[in-house]
Amino acid sequence: MKSIIFHVRGGRIFFAILYLISIASTSTNNEDNQPPDSRIVQSLFRFPASKLGPEFDELLQNWYRDALYATNDTLANKNNTLIITPDQFGISHALKSVSTPAATLFRRQCYTPYPQTSTLHNNLYNNYEQRRKEISFQYNKDSKEEMRLMHTMTKRFYPALLPEVKGEGTNNRRMHKKKSASTVNTIHAQSTLPSDYDSPSKLSFQTGVSSSKPNEEDDVNNNEQQWSWYPPAHFSSRGTPSNMPFRMKMYILMRNALQERIQQLIPNFRFDKARQSGMFWYPPGGVREWHTNKLDLVGNTKGGEKTKSEDIFASQTWRMYFVRTVRDEEFDKKLTKWRKGKEVDASSNDHSALHIIPGNDDDGITLDVLEKAGARRLTNDEEKRQYSDEFAEDYTPTGKSKSESTDFDSTGFDRNAVYRLPDIDGYITLFRIPDLWHCIVSEEVHRYSLGFAFSDKEVQALLQVADEDFDTVSDDKKKADTVDIKDEL
Repeated sequence: MKSIIFHVRGGRIFFAILYLISIASTSTNNEDNQPPDSRIVQSLFRFPASKLGPEFDELLQNWYRDALYATNDTLANKNNTLIITPDQFGISHALKSVSTPAATLFRRQCYTPYPQTSTLHNNLYNNYEQRRKEISFQYNKDSKEEMRLMHTMTKRFYPALLPEVKGEGTNNRRMHKKKSASTVNTIHAQSTLPSDYDSPSKLSFQTGVSSSKPNEEDDVNNNEQQWSWYPPAHFSSRGTPSNMPFRMKMYILMRNALQERIQQLIPNFRFDKARQSGMFWYPPGGVREWHTNKLDLVGNTKGGEKTKSEDIFASQTWRMYFVRTVRDEEFDKKLTKWRKGKEVDASSNDHSALHIIPGNDDDGITLDVLEKAGARRLTNDEEKRQYSDEFAEDYTPTGKSKSESTDFDSTGFDRNAVYRLPDIDGYITLFRIPDLWHCIVSEEVHRYSLGFAFSDKEVQALLQVADEDFDTVSDDKKKADTVDIKDEL
C-alpha cells in the first residue's frame, strides 16, 4: 500500500488512500447491504444538523477544534455573538479584498440569472470554472503559488464578464470597483487601501504559523490558522500544514459512530467513498461565483493522466454543507454608520445565502422542492444588489430583472429566475450536482461551511437518519413510478 501512495503527488495522496480503503471494503459492501438500486427524485434538501444526531455532532466538534481552533468559550456561547474567526490579519485582508473589482463583479452577478439567460455568460462561467479546476487539479505543493496562479487568471479573465453600459458600446464597460482613494459612500470608504491592493501577490494572502511551540499539535491555541484566499472572494483552509491528518480523521470519524447510527436503520450499511470535501470562510461581502461543480465529477480536466481518484469524483453526485453564520460587532458598527444610524438585524440568519437558478436540466428541482427547503424569489432590494451594495461603488444597472422574465412553465414556475435559500445558523443543505447553477453570497455575516461529498445511496441513508421525506425512482427506468424509500426498506 505504501509503495502506491508514495507514487502519488500532493493532494492526490488523500484520494489514493481513500481508493485503497474502498477496495478493501468492497467484499462487505455489496448491493444487499445498501439501500435499493435507485436514485433520489428531489435534488435539494435543507434541515437542522441536529437531526443527524450526536454522531454527526462529533464530526462538527472535530472541525471546530482542529480546523477553526474554536475555544471552549466560543463553542459554549449560546448568543452566537463571538466570532469563530482566523487571525486579525486575515480579517483586515478580507474586508479589503471583497471590494476588489473581480470580487464585486462576481458578487453582484449572483443576483442575476446571467448563466441561464445569457449564452455568453454561460460559456464564460463554464470556461472560468474549467480554468480554475485545471489549476486546482495540478495539486501544486506550494499553496501560495496555486493562489497566485488563481488570482492572476481571475484578474485577466473577469473583464470579459462585465456587462455593457447601455448606449456606451462594448469598449466602454463600467467597472465594479472600490477605488483606492474613493470618496464614495461605501462601507470601507474611510479605509486606506494600498494602490496595488488587487494585485495577485496581495490577494494570494495566506497566514503563517506563528506558534512558539509549533511541534505541539495538541496545543491548538498556539497554532495560528492558515487561510488561503480563493478568488474571487472567499477564504479556504486548503494548504494548512495539518490538512491531511485532519481529513483522515474526519474520514475515520464518519465511518465509526455515524456509520453505526445509520446501521441501526440499514443493517450492514457502509460508507463507500464519502469524504469531507472542503471548508470555507466567507466574510461579509464574500462570494463564490456561479458554478455547477460539473468538473468535480470528472477530476483531471486535462484529459491526460488518469488516476483512480477520478472514480471517486464520479461517484459523488451530492454535496452536503453544514453552515455556521455569525455577526461581527465591528462590522455591524460600520454597517450602522453606513446606513445612517439604522439598526442592523441582530440575527445572523438570512444575511448570507445559497442562490440557485433552477434551469431546465435538473427535473429534481421544482417549485415545491425549493419551497420545502426554504428557498424564495429575490426581493426587490436584493435584486438591486446586482449594481449597488455596501462594498464598492455603484454602476449603471443593466440586465433582465425578475419582473421582465417570461420563461414560466405551466405551473407559473420561472425556471430562469434566481431563487435564494437563506442560510440558517446550524443547518445542513444537501443538493445534487452537476446540473444546478448555484453561487454563495454573504452580505452581513461571517459564513463558515463544512462540506461533504456523497453518493446517492449514502444520501438516501442520511435522509433516513434525519427522518426527511423523499422519493426514489429506479436507476435504469427513469420514468418508473416514484416510491418512498422507507417502504422499500
